[in-house]
Amino acid sequence: MDEHDASPKGRAPAERRALRAHPALVLATVCGALALVSIDVTILHVVAPTIARDLGATDTELLWIIDIFPFVISPLLLSAGVTSDRYGRRAFLVGGLVVFALASAAAAFASSPQLLIAARAAMAVGAAGVLPSTMSLLRVAYPDRDKRVRAVAIWSMSSAAAAAAGPVIGGFVVEHSTWGAVFLINVPLCALVIIAAAAFVPESRSTRPGSTDLVSQGLAIGAVLAAAVAINSLAEHHVDLVLGGLVVAAGLGTLFVRRQRAMVRERRTPMLDVALFRNRAFSSALIAVALAMFAIVGLELQFARYLQLGRGFEPLDAAIALIPLALATLVGALLSPWFLRRLGHRAAISSALIVAGAALAAVAFAPDPVHLAVFAVATGLAGLTIEIAAVGANDLIVSSAGLHEVGGAAALEEISYDLGGGFGTAVLGAIAVSAASVTEGFHAAVIASAVILAVAGVAMILTLRPARAAAAGPRH
Repeated sequence: MDEHDASPKGRAPAERRALRAHPALVLATVCGALALVSIDVTILHVVAPTIARDLGATDTELLWIIDIFPFVISPLLLSAGVTSDRYGRRAFLVGGLVVFALASAAAAFASSPQLLIAARAAMAVGAAGVLPSTMSLLRVAYPDRDKRVRAVAIWSMSSAAAAAAGPVIGGFVVEHSTWGAVFLINVPLCALVIIAAAAFVPESRSTRPGSTDLVSQGLAIGAVLAAAVAINSLAEHHVDLVLGGLVVAAGLGTLFVRRQRAMVRERRTPMLDVALFRNRAFSSALIAVALAMFAIVGLELQFARYLQLGRGFEPLDAAIALIPLALATLVGALLSPWFLRRLGHRAAISSALIVAGAALAAVAFAPDPVHLAVFAVATGLAGLTIEIAAVGANDLIVSSAGLHEVGGAAALEEISYDLGGGFGTAVLGAIAVSAASVTEGFHAAVIASAVILAVAGVAMILTLRPARAAAAGPRH
């Protein structure tokens, strides 16, 4: 057992008391940090048409404004996770928030699509220091699995609620101010979370952190960015860039995996312990998170686009139409521990994904214009069930990792979330803009998401083993 993560041994008395007395304060602080970053993933969805008009952004530039955040943060997360394990998780949390706040201020005053893309990329760098630290600190504060499941549900609820509320907040702000205000509000909120972290969150490190190997980091960054170029090139039908990017991404990804295995054989500490993927629960949970986020995060932009450009809604009206989705994710997070206890992880995750696919299919095949009641009920049901699946998958990921691997495991979870959402936005966006009309593009994107969720649910039935899924616990 890692003494720095699981036991009070080796800690200063004050730090031991902090861990024992204030896990709820740690939870509240990390949820606040997570919510700030999660909102930024979706807040531009309703604001996007306004940004495109004011900055003169093309469809492709608009996709990059939205997608640059997940595509930059994803390759940095693994390195940030293992580095925070080595040098201190609270330090990385605070440092990431500082960078995130400064970059948010720059984004608020961007005068061109290129400057906004650059500022969003800098925000992603800051967020990369925040996200792995939230789950790692939570894993340390709640060593008991039953308590941790509840804590993970709250953690996931804060992320899901913030992401779902992003379009609502964005719509409200842009109706009463300029689009830059959606970034500027991050500055004081980051300051509050930094103060809370300094006051309530004790520092923690791992005695066996992963490697910060620069070659491995370069390979990971190259693989993700090559895939990003490939996927975003779909919108303009650049087949050569799509195929070339995918080939480069696959090649660099293969080299990355081989390097990690070689480092293990040489008895060096790898950046990523690829042996984690031998755990079927761990690998399946990562896939579940990625596909669920592909479907729902990718669709949120299309929901907003359809309501504003296809139905003529104002930004705030479109945001209000998305409130059932936001509220349903909260309910899903609250109900998820009960579903997981009653059904087990395998049944809960698989059935939730299948039901979510069916709910989206109801929207896809509804007569146009889709009745708002049908839209609200179907998207709400999809949000609720996807959140249940996400909580179950998150618990499998963190519980399948050893205490000394929790930073890397948390980073992989966040990578799956961000890459899934980023690729979903790009692919579904390409499908939507390629259609003859906004309405046809909307229905095509929703059908694609419904199919993906249904396939993901069936895949979880086939890949998750009932006994291991229900009993997967941390390896010490």
